[in-house]
Amino acid sequence: MDEFEAMTGAVEPELARFFERAEVKREGEEVSIVLHLHPQWTEFAAELGEETEDGEKERLLDAALRYAKAKWPQLKKASVKVMLGSMMLAAIPLSSTGQALAADNFNMGYLYFGTPQTFVQFVDRTRGALQVASPSYFDLTADGQLQLTGQVAPFFIDEMHKRGIKVTPFVSNHWDRVKGRMALQNREQLSTQIADAVKMYKLDGVNVDIENVTEVDRAAYTDFVRLLREKLPEGTELSVAVAANPNGWTKGWHGSYDYNALAQYADYLVIMAYDESYPGGPAGPVSSIDFTRRSIDYAIHQGVAPQKIVLGLPLYGRYWKAGEAVGGIGVSDSRVKTLIANHNATVRFDEATQSAVATFTIPEGSAGTTFSNQSFGPGTYTIWFENDETVRAKVELAEQYGLKGTAEWSLGQEDPTRWDQLSGILKGDVTPVAAQPATSVPEPQTPTPPKVEPTAPQVETGLPEADKSAVQPALAREQLQALKRAVEKRW
Repeated sequence: MDEFEAMTGAVEPELARFFERAEVKREGEEVSIVLHLHPQWTEFAAELGEETEDGEKERLLDAALRYAKAKWPQLKKASVKVMLGSMMLAAIPLSSTGQALAADNFNMGYLYFGTPQTFVQFVDRTRGALQVASPSYFDLTADGQLQLTGQVAPFFIDEMHKRGIKVTPFVSNHWDRVKGRMALQNREQLSTQIADAVKMYKLDGVNVDIENVTEVDRAAYTDFVRLLREKLPEGTELSVAVAANPNGWTKGWHGSYDYNALAQYADYLVIMAYDESYPGGPAGPVSSIDFTRRSIDYAIHQGVAPQKIVLGLPLYGRYWKAGEAVGGIGVSDSRVKTLIANHNATVRFDEATQSAVATFTIPEGSAGTTFSNQSFGPGTYTIWFENDETVRAKVELAEQYGLKGTAEWSLGQEDPTRWDQLSGILKGDVTPVAAQPATSVPEPQTPTPPKVEPTAPQVETGLPEADKSAVQPALAREQLQALKRAVEKRW
């Protein structure tokens, strides 16, 4: 039926092999996903009616749920029926809460700090709250060619696929405008290189994260995404990280993103709803609730469907030290927790911004707190950061708008217990809201303060500096095979 045909997604071949066809049926308020078992799996007909020692029943039921969620990702509440001919073998709920056409509890995590081994640990501690992992695999050379990073590891991709998690690396210029513009000028070749890498490493797509180009590059940016859509393997995902634009600015790096046009080619847009405060700027929240809400409203008023919007969440804070000229330095949420405990900090929840604020003083003569690459000596500090309350406010906002889901920058920076809270929130029911009228705010007369990349201190990775950079200067088609062998040997 037309109501559901428009919202179908891609299904992995390993799941598709179980079922010869699938359909969605509605009877009144009840929605059913009907999966017709392939005849070659007829041995399951008897096993589904009894307990089995070898786990075949559990595997098939798990495959049915995974197939249904992948095929119709926007269905949150439905029953999944497994059929063999005219006989129903099993009926299981897709979800126990929510509305049938509500947000799909999608969650994506960026992976930037760490090694492939720690990436696995970061994903595992999300406790099943992650559907897509986006590691830092794709960098750019000075002339706009694709450059694989030293973090590329086939074993990580395999481990994610075993967990049912998609791997869609992000391609980034790391705020380098010259590299970003060269990449867009070289978009025909670069899009081919990315598509080839996705095929070779059996990736599930790509996330485009080119920042700090301007309105001059707007058309080229959109065309680059169009080319990727044409060249990426069928069934893979394409997403774009876009600047939060609560003020509707059309110049500078905000102007490089044509939300409406990008959404026509991308499966979803990730709104980077953070860095409201920035290095060198006045003290304030990284992502206030008003900033976040107006960023969502802007996207919707640009014609982007809520189901194509993913709300980016920060897993870091920023601190200001009294008496110092420059503040707003990034600090991971996990380090904030340590600082609060070490220095008996006062923590309050700022109701106006729905943000957390910690203040503490390290007395003269005290050793303070030192991390691997960041020290906090004597002085008075103010830290704006994210905690369970702030995360709840933003995730509930995403659910109220019926957004596709959420994404985090970046895994490994958070307090690991955060995932207990986030998983619980994603299972709750929230009343939908409508987008608010767009507000008019004058565009800045000076360029937007540059975003510092990374947004929080680099953690120790255990890799020599050379290994953190790209392992190959540029990827031509004929180089991919040799590079694949080299990386596989390394890991």
